Amino acid sequence: MKKAALWLFLVVWILSWNQISLGQNKINLGLNVKQFRFNADTSLVEIYYGIISNTFENRTENSQYALELTINAENRNLIRNIWRVENQINSSDSSKARVNVDVLRYLLVPGKYNFRLIAKDLLNPERIDSVKINDFLVRKNDPHVLSLSDIELSHEIVPVARGQEGKFVKNRFRVVPSVLNYYDPQNANICYYLEIYRVKEAISGKYFRIKRTVLNSDGLPVPEIPAYTKKKRIRGNDDIEVGMFDSKSLPSGKYHLQLAVVDSAGQTIAAQIVPFYVNNPAIHFENVENMTLEEQMARSEIALIDASQLDMLLGALKYLVTEGERKIIDNLQNEEAKRLYLFRYWKADDNTPETNSLESFRDFVWRVQFANTNFTDIRMPGWKSDRGRVLILYGKPSEIQYYPNVPDFKEFQAWSYDEIENGVVFIFGVIGGFGNLKLLHSTKTGEMHNEGWLDLLKVSHGRTGIAEETMGVDAKEYLRNIFRVNNLEWPRYLK
Repeated sequence: MKKAALWLFLVVWILSWNQISLGQNKINLGLNVKQFRFNADTSLVEIYYGIISNTFENRTENSQYALELTINAENRNLIRNIWRVENQINSSDSSKARVNVDVLRYLLVPGKYNFRLIAKDLLNPERIDSVKINDFLVRKNDPHVLSLSDIELSHEIVPVARGQEGKFVKNRFRVVPSVLNYYDPQNANICYYLEIYRVKEAISGKYFRIKRTVLNSDGLPVPEIPAYTKKKRIRGNDDIEVGMFDSKSLPSGKYHLQLAVVDSAGQTIAAQIVPFYVNNPAIHFENVENMTLEEQMARSEIALIDASQLDMLLGALKYLVTEGERKIIDNLQNEEAKRLYLFRYWKADDNTPETNSLESFRDFVWRVQFANTNFTDIRMPGWKSDRGRVLILYGKPSEIQYYPNVPDFKEFQAWSYDEIENGVVFIFGVIGGFGNLKLLHSTKTGEMHNEGWLDLLKVSHGRTGIAEETMGVDAKEYLRNIFRVNNLEWPRYLK
């Protein structure tokens, strides 16, 4: 297990830091880019670079380097800066990290940018290295929406006196950036800095909340560092958040820190995420099979669900379970019981038990979210609608045929599923005065069956008469003729 963990870390190192070479003939560079709001049209982009001192270098304090930074966008060179560095003293505690850090700042308009940094040893011209970051997106600053800066990681963040200046000082904190976002037992404290914009405009009341979550490389929560929500008083339109956590309990690998502004119900308003890397060879990965159900749940997607969403997901799950299980769901008393029920259900339904992710649960959540986004109306959320139920229960249709403008009939749709019972169709149509599409007919066994469904959509007085007749050959031909006259494609699998 120890060898597997070490191998995983080495793979992450190679894939993620291939721009850093520890060869003796190269200068070892690190490069990082973060953005902060400047005004409505421009962002302040901070470029952090580090020259990594290796143990075989005995002349670090006397080194001299020539550096060249280029910034381009759309194949056009926008900025070219050349300068010399000698005896750098702006260090993020070189006795620990051995990375001499500096920062450059530029004002950039929204768009994608490419950054490239080249360093050359003036005392040994054969020693040269370059690093680059491509397709860095400078975001637009919407003046009417709460937004966040990038998350800046550091090994140490120190408060400073009012008026104190320095290249790493901002908002009364000295934040020396961690260029590599790399942490080990000698540098275990992960400090973070975040700026929050337009808080007072976007949030009513006296307080807002910041939620911190640490995720592993699979996007799953890390129980060693539980999610933490902090309540903050609104003191102005903009705010900052600084904090720290210890990485000593994390096995070697790649992780993500997510910071989010959430409302009182736990719903995310705005969020940012940043990767970081941990090297802890002494910490081993635990065998999931030896964990309790509660411990397994804490490492799953279920632990990330907002409390406000639990009841919604359990309500949608009722479409998939038996009547007896529905009664169990109705009697779940607290949040922990609800999470454990969800985890048990989806763990049993997991088709890939060899992975930590619950892929089928992720698909279920996608269906619920899609239904809420596309089928919600003034009377009910999308997951409670007929189309939402069918989507959650049967998945995405093979094809949807739309009929929005058929003369004398209200809007309707036909959802076809190729893989169910050799092909079935669901007919949804607008009935009533709210414009919501209701299920009118289906060829699926066990679903609503009404071959006179088109009568329900008739706008004018005097219906087609199909509903009053047995659906014999003549009635079916009359129905098909309505489609022919209006040059409409016949709904698939409609018998």
